[in-house]
Amino acid sequence: MLIAQISDIHIRDHLGMFGGLVDTSKTLEKAIQLLNALDPQPDVVLATGDLTDDGTKEQYSQFLEIISALNAPLLPLPGNHDDYSEFLNAFSSTLPDEIPEKHCSYVIDNFPVRLIALDTSLPGQHDALFSEDHELWLSRVLSQEKEKPTLLFTHFPPFETGINFMDLSGLKSADRLEKIIRNNPQVKLVVAGHVHRPIQTSFASTLISVCPSTGNQLKLDLNPKNGSAVDEPPGFQLHLWKNDRFVTHTGIIWDGKELDMSQYVAYVNEKISKNEGIIKD
Repeated sequence: MLIAQISDIHIRDHLGMFGGLVDTSKTLEKAIQLLNALDPQPDVVLATGDLTDDGTKEQYSQFLEIISALNAPLLPLPGNHDDYSEFLNAFSSTLPDEIPEKHCSYVIDNFPVRLIALDTSLPGQHDALFSEDHELWLSRVLSQEKEKPTLLFTHFPPFETGINFMDLSGLKSADRLEKIIRNNPQVKLVVAGHVHRPIQTSFASTLISVCPSTGNQLKLDLNPKNGSAVDEPPGFQLHLWKNDRFVTHTGIIWDGKELDMSQYVAYVNEKISKNEGIIKD
């Protein structure tokens, strides 16, 4: 199974603070073109929060218009820049019927890997909370399928990344989530967004992968006094489930040169099939 992830799209209808760095509508269009051109195609695309910059109806309409070109089904999740009620209205035909009353978390069971969306955002705030309500809900849904491999997708990484100003607006009570994951080893991967950079770490009994933004990135600067946004290339991630493990690739959206190596690939495949060594050029 191939799972694509896009995050922190920040569709805008005005420049705002970061609008001068990138046109997020154009970078989303490029991301969709690249995902649609993949072979094999993704089975599903996770959109892990901050789909819009201000959560307005107009921005969601713009997002939906652009994303309509995507071949694979989309599973959306709100972030701190999304408006909860507008998000629910925009994705009313996409979201499952059964979601909790206070957060847009849900389960998708019709793939080889179970997909669990965990919404920890707080309306009107830039930080997040893994509450007792989240704890009860997640414990219950995980107990329903103890043997099926599971991927949990969320917006806020449940760990300190070292980018201090983002960690300050991070997830509170992440230790509760860590305890649940530790007790549910069927969770093979947790994926998140929010930080606008590719980051990986271990977490409880599994791994966490943080996806870059399809718009601007945040500068890699671990000095706690600093913080800035940069126009590094937009990105996405692919999570390949194969041989009972996930392998994560970070894709970059760029207009650079490409060297076709199909002849060399065919040569290597032929040598391997014949159990021959590969001659070094």
